[in-house]
Amino acid sequence: MAQFISPLTAKIMAALFITATTAGCSTLQAPKQSPAKLLQETRSSIITDNEVSAATRSTLLSSGFNQESCMATFDSCIDAVKSSFLDDKVSKPMLAVLSELYYTRTLYLALQDGCKTLLDRPPIDPYYTNAPLSEANKKEKQNAQNQCQSDYRDALYQTVRNSYAYLFFDALNNNTQTISPIPQEMDIRTLDFYHLAINEIISQLYRADKGIFAAAKLRHHSLNTPSIEPKYQQVQLSTLISQENGTDNQLDLSISNYPYYLEYLKKSDGEVFSELVSAYDSRLSKLNVYSRRSGLGVSFIGSLKSRYTANSLDRRANKPIAERIHTTGHLQVTAIIEPTGNSLDEVLNSNRFGVYLFNPQAQTQITIKGRPYPLAANFSASYALWLNENRLQQLSLMNMVSKGDAMALPELFMLKPFDPNQKVIIMLHGLASSPATWVNLTNNLLADPKLNDAYQVWQIAYSTNLPILENRYQINQLIRQAFASVDPDGTTAASRNAILIGHSMGGVISRLLVSDDNLNQYLDQLSDGEQDKLFSKLSIDQKQLLDERLALSTLPQVDTAIFLSAPFRGTDYADRWFTRAARRIIRLPVDLTKTVNAAISEGNQSVLGALYLQNGASQLSDRSAFMTLTKDVTISPKVRYHTLVGNNKANTDSAADAVGAAISDGIVPYSSSHLAGASSETIIAGKHNIHESPETIAQLRKILYEHLAKR
Repeated sequence: MAQFISPLTAKIMAALFITATTAGCSTLQAPKQSPAKLLQETRSSIITDNEVSAATRSTLLSSGFNQESCMATFDSCIDAVKSSFLDDKVSKPMLAVLSELYYTRTLYLALQDGCKTLLDRPPIDPYYTNAPLSEANKKEKQNAQNQCQSDYRDALYQTVRNSYAYLFFDALNNNTQTISPIPQEMDIRTLDFYHLAINEIISQLYRADKGIFAAAKLRHHSLNTPSIEPKYQQVQLSTLISQENGTDNQLDLSISNYPYYLEYLKKSDGEVFSELVSAYDSRLSKLNVYSRRSGLGVSFIGSLKSRYTANSLDRRANKPIAERIHTTGHLQVTAIIEPTGNSLDEVLNSNRFGVYLFNPQAQTQITIKGRPYPLAANFSASYALWLNENRLQQLSLMNMVSKGDAMALPELFMLKPFDPNQKVIIMLHGLASSPATWVNLTNNLLADPKLNDAYQVWQIAYSTNLPILENRYQINQLIRQAFASVDPDGTTAASRNAILIGHSMGGVISRLLVSDDNLNQYLDQLSDGEQDKLFSKLSIDQKQLLDERLALSTLPQVDTAIFLSAPFRGTDYADRWFTRAARRIIRLPVDLTKTVNAAISEGNQSVLGALYLQNGASQLSDRSAFMTLTKDVTISPKVRYHTLVGNNKANTDSAADAVGAAISDGIVPYSSSHLAGASSETIIAGKHNIHESPETIAQLRKILYEHLAKR
């Protein structure tokens, strides 16, 4: 018999049914707050936003302040914040909040007129608002500036003290809990405040006008008998004493006891760097990938006072070879600052700070309070700064079209301090180009920690207007001298197993640098037997000069060559109307043409005229005498070589398209860039600039890893 259900019971059951069936669906509704917004609110701080972090805002609220009122009455705010933590003991949350508040204070002070360095100058009209200040007003302004800068320094010091105590005093953790290996958001924020305070202090120290430390007392340590500080065994450089609100604070600056640093210390009266550029600097932001090592400390690039900077205003021709070999002018440095003191109380009240500059290439970790920490490094920053300072592309173009009398000879740039244990990669750019063309390739390769540890890069800059044989001769001499200058006995690992990488014209020259052929034997084929007549007209000196340029000799340090889109047999692109028009504005140096014309009466009609009175661009033509002479040059059996060929065709999937006459990068056909006997040949989808392709970078990484495995 059916059971009777009252209307009220039915309504209740229906409501329960609806609730039960819709409850599961309600969990699928879009969240009211997106994950991105939640993460932003959780992890934001005064560094990323105009507001302090949520944790600090909460503490300020509990203390009776907000951000604005705290900055307006800062000392009272700090006292209230400390009191808001009911436990009398110093805690990590308290130190994290204090670190952020003190750093926030530096940002507020930086906006105050007293902390700005303004130019005082007489006005055009004494009735203008910037009329000369009276002596009383000048004194008042100076006092305000001194006070503001004193408060600014004090806030930086306090940021260092509190963040350092937070980061390195394990006793602050609850002894009943195991320290979590996973960093909390508060840990990351406080580390950021520590790093930013270090960055600002050191950046101010190395300003030309000493910035906020202009009035501080500075004493340099003698380097005749270097003093070694006890903590990290660094060389002591200087001591600086500043006064903040009646209290002296001392900074003791020291640097790694590293031979390359010390060499420059002795040359520059104790000041290694003319500038320390922070890795936060906008000049270092132009690379698409950065090679970094995460860890403790702030990355800086030290600009050496004696560094060479290439620019279009200093285009001296025929410079001696020693002046064309440039060791790196920028050194990687990682900085930390430590308040002295063993106990927490000593650190929080310390008036003495150790400023330590480390060599991150040679040192990977440091120990603080008995615990090891990885040392941060930015391996790309020095390269970025070098590119920013050296206008190599502009210089290359000016040299190519210059009407100068003398030759602008090749130059070699070492991108790292020479390391006898690292193998050398030598890079040669192509026509109308410069070392700047290698920026992404170099940076991406060295972003690999293993490759960065194993290799050092040398880049060649050369004028592509010169005849190719002359460039080959000059570059060959330059590279040999560079090795001799850093390793006179040729006994180090760096003088063996070097790698040569050439793109386009640079690839053509690179093949000549790893060949032992004597091109003299081929001249008769070009001159219909006129070579002997021509040689009889040359003086002994002229014959010797010619032999040096035609008798090829493999660079003894090189055992691997990599050719990228290299037109070994020329290209018809060089004979198209727009290319011929461009070739007409490319000039040969007057000295070179005079020398050749003096040696050959037939001028441009002779073989030597064809080889030496045509510019480099013209010689890339597949009809040129140079290509006829060199197309079958053989590579030394001691050298392994690889070719990378561009293919701008869309479909390279089929086997028929993988090799063949149809392949071309749009400028160089496969038939010209192919070399029999190569250890590998890789077809890269792309145009002539395949050296910028991710596929090329991946293939080069593979070749370099194989190179390391076999050596």
